[in-house]
Parts: sequence; structure tokens; C-alpha cells
Amino acid sequence: MSQANSMDVPSEKDYAKLITIGILHMAQFFPAAFAGVALPFIFREEGLPIEMFWVLALPAVPRWLKWLIAMVVDNYGSARIGFRKSWIIPCTLIGTVCYAALAWIPPTVAALYAVVSILVFKSFVMAAQDTAVDGFAAESMTDAERPVGTSIIVFLSMVAQIFGAGAVAIVEQFGWSATMLAASLLLLVAALPAILRAEPPPPIESLERRKRGERPSILKTLRRPESLWTLPFLFGFGFCGNAVTSMMGPFFSDKGLSLTQFGTLAVVCFVTGSALGAAVTPWLIRRFGMKLTALIGLSVLPFEGIAYYAVAAMDGLPTMPILMALMAAIFFGNSIYIFVVSNSRFRWTSKEQAGTDYSAQSSIWNFGQWAAGSAAGFVVGAVGWSYFFPIAATLTLGFGLFYVLSFDRVESMVLAREAEESVPA
Repeated sequence: MSQANSMDVPSEKDYAKLITIGILHMAQFFPAAFAGVALPFIFREEGLPIEMFWVLALPAVPRWLKWLIAMVVDNYGSARIGFRKSWIIPCTLIGTVCYAALAWIPPTVAALYAVVSILVFKSFVMAAQDTAVDGFAAESMTDAERPVGTSIIVFLSMVAQIFGAGAVAIVEQFGWSATMLAASLLLLVAALPAILRAEPPPPIESLERRKRGERPSILKTLRRPESLWTLPFLFGFGFCGNAVTSMMGPFFSDKGLSLTQFGTLAVVCFVTGSALGAAVTPWLIRRFGMKLTALIGLSVLPFEGIAYYAVAAMDGLPTMPILMALMAAIFFGNSIYIFVVSNSRFRWTSKEQAGTDYSAQSSIWNFGQWAAGSAAGFVVGAVGWSYFFPIAATLTLGFGLFYVLSFDRVESMVLAREAEESVPA
């Protein structure tokens, strides 16, 4: 049965489970958004040269090494506590302590390396938590749950990114120390539903693998024929996405927005755009299928490039209401494409070794994000703001069309793999 048809089969949806998974993803994405959006804005305000922004991309490095961490997370855990909760609980506690420690180090240029060092260590720890969370999501969502579940997960992840990006306004209003202490508390609260909820048993594919005496293997992931298509795409997906988001803060800082103004803009636009995308995308998928829904999201990219070019070329900025409406429309279109790809990522993941498979995807995706965060400042320095965003939009469109054109081929490969994995040992 094809994916599109399987999603039409009536099935009960465990919304409590889907919301729990979504809240867990909030705990993943708040730190990434804070480091990727808020910190660049703050350090730009402190006078950090644009060519030094590669340092702020270092906390992303552990995330593209998740495939190494996954082979430990997927193999070990307590059946009594829960294989995934065995990692989620301690990693969340360590991440909470790391954010609390940052409260005592102000974000000055002199303290740049101290702040980044703590974030790098925190990222290694949270990469293990990410692996457990992603494996849990990929294992537990049914085909019928995946469109709605993905919308919940990605929307709540975007909410976390909103808090992360909007932290600049909190910093300006309440100070750095209070913001970091609040961040540590949010990280802990976001994980509580999953910690308190009983973990379901592993899926049948995972149980059959264990009966055969096999361990999760990254080589098995890489040797699958669909990986030749999905992994290069995910590098481009991560690269293009972060090329834009990592430079939004410095761009609006250079255009004269204050911390509070940028924080407000980020919150309003992300909430409006991503909420609309979360509500509309499952319906679009049911009505038109994945490929056409992706194309609908991609159609905004030419207008996005033109809009950024026009804003960059202006002496100032449009009025705040016009700017908010423009950015919300852009985020809405982008979020549809992001929701579709996120749906596919869970679809591509094998339930046989979900943590390892999803982490391999995440490692490539985060490697692309790191590469973009490291290179974007140099590109801006070379071509200027007016041309940077149109270039990024063009690259995003190119990778998006690759996803659409290869969709049917990858789907057939995934169906064949699923049939093979469900054969009893």
C-alpha cells in the first residue's frame, strides 16, 4: 500500500502520545534556535565581526555526529525505566545544569569562547537525548498518525525555536542571567510529560532484529538504496534552511532593529506562519498527496528571494505591521515544505533501528546546518545582504525540486524495505 493510500485508512490516533513527542522535540529545538538565531544577534550587538560567526556554529558540530552516539543509545537502556527514557532523563538534567551555568557568564566578545565551550558540551549531551527522542517518535507513530503527528512535532519545535529566537527580547528586558535560568527551567519542564508517561514496548521490527541477534548498524543504514537519495537531500535541506535562519538576526540588527523589536518580530511571524502551516499541511497531504503539497510550499521561494532583496535594498525597513505580515507569509509557505519533509523523514526511518536511522539523517542534516552557519557570514561579506537571500532561496528551491522528483523512487524502496523487515525471524 502506498503512503498516500495508507494515510486514508481509518485509525485511532493517540493524541496524548503525539503531544508528548512534540513537547520532547521542543526540548531539542530551543537550544538549537537560541544558539543559531539569538546568540548571533546578541554577539553582533556586542560588536563581533561577521567573519567570526563561524565560532557560533561550533555548538552544531555534535549534532552532525549523532550517528556515532546513536549506536550506543540504540543498543543500551533499561527495560524497567524504558529504553528511551534511560537516556532522556539524565541528558535533560545535564542540559538543564549547562544552561544554568551560562547564567554566570555574560555574552561579551571576551567571553565568546567560554560561552561556546559550554554550548558545545551541552550539545554532545543533548545529542544523545535527541537520538532517544527521535527513535521514540519514529518507532511509535503509525502511518495514520504521521501527518498529524508531524505537524504537532514540527509546530511545537517551531514554538521552541520562537522562544529560542525571541530570547533576545527577554535578554534586553530581564537580563542574560534571568534568561538562562528560565531556559534551564523550560528544558526540564518540556521533558516532564515523557518522563512521567509509561514508555510503550519496542516495535515488532525491532523485536525481530533482536531475535536474529543483530545490533543496529550505521553501515546498514548507509547501504540501503534509498539512502543514496535521502541523505544528500537532507544535507541540502539543512544547509539551505540554516543559511537563512542563522543570518536573520545579523541582517535585522544591521537594518536597525533593537533586541526587543527583533524578538517580537520573530515570535509573531513564527507563531502565525507555523501555526497556519501546521493546521493546513495535514489537509493538503490528504487532499493532494505529499509531492504536490511540497510544491505548494516551494512556490513561495521566488517571492521570498525578491522580498528579501527589496528589504535589503531599502534605506530603512517597512513599518512593523507590514514587515510582520510579509515575514509571516514567508514562514507560512516555508513551513508547509518543512512539514512535508519532516513527515518523509519519519517515513524513511526504519523501525528496526529507528534511533540509528533517524540519527544518520539528523547527522547529515545538521552537518548541512553547520556548514551553512560556518559559511554564511563569509558569503554575506562577499556578496552583501541584497544578493545573499536570493541565492539561498534559489538553492532551497533546487533541493526542494530534487525531493519532489525523487519522491516516487524513494517511496518504492521504503515499501520494499518494510516488507523485508517484518518477516518473522
